[in-house]
Amino acid sequence: MNGAGPVDLAGLPVVVTGSTRGLGRAFAHALAAAGARVVVNGTDPDRTAAVVEEITTEGGTAVGHAVSVTAAGAGDALVGACAAAFGSVGMVVTNAGTTRDRSLARMTDAEFDEVVAVHLRGTWDCSRAAVRAMRGTGGAVLHVTSGSGLFGTAGQTNYAAAKAGVVGLTRAMDLELHRHGIRVNALAPVAATGMTEVFATGAVAHALTFPPPEAVAPVVVFLASAQAAHLHGQVLSFDGTQLSVWTHPAPATTEERTGWSAADFAAVLTDDVQQPRHPDRWGTGIR
Repeated sequence: MNGAGPVDLAGLPVVVTGSTRGLGRAFAHALAAAGARVVVNGTDPDRTAAVVEEITTEGGTAVGHAVSVTAAGAGDALVGACAAAFGSVGMVVTNAGTTRDRSLARMTDAEFDEVVAVHLRGTWDCSRAAVRAMRGTGGAVLHVTSGSGLFGTAGQTNYAAAKAGVVGLTRAMDLELHRHGIRVNALAPVAATGMTEVFATGAVAHALTFPPPEAVAPVVVFLASAQAAHLHGQVLSFDGTQLSVWTHPAPATTEERTGWSAADFAAVLTDDVQQPRHPDRWGTGIR
């Protein structure tokens, strides 16, 4: 991606959670094609085995480990499977996800808890296991977040909260782990998957056409490579054509006074200081 030629991952051991379909499957295929040795993960053993067979048929190296990232000890099991098969773990991509979209007033406890368990707790658990294994050797963790976690999406309070939590987790992990040679970044990918089918069915309209997952996968291959060794604590988004680096939270305006009154608040908190809710084309494209 930087003009240095094809990326060669040279046997890098990688775990990709939620890699039996959609983006995760595309990531696993692309990483294996670049030379990585991949642990494929899903909740369905047959589907997990099928993706492993796809990769090996194409000449890549992969093993499968079927487990839900919400299960107790799932992170340790996946990292352990990688170490057992390939000797170590060099990267973990926390891609596993689910949605239970519903308006806030109608959302159930279970719908909220399930989404948070997969996206946030599952990401934390797999990251913790990866860090324990990488502490002496270094490595990379790539969290998959979403535009919903960056700017919100109606009907996805559970998903948006979980994905925003993933961004916070990424930044906190980077502060803790960069000195140990572990680089942690987050990616908000945009692609046509089962989780974006709501736009294809007409339940919700979108002004743009979602690209295939394979169009997004090259950025994951790059982030796995030595060419990306300098990147840490970053939140990126990529839709196959547009790559963005998102800012860390920063004040849009700051005013300092003593003895604040209602009039002072009114003078500062005017309509023009409000920030746009949807700062990118995917957020503004929702109809």
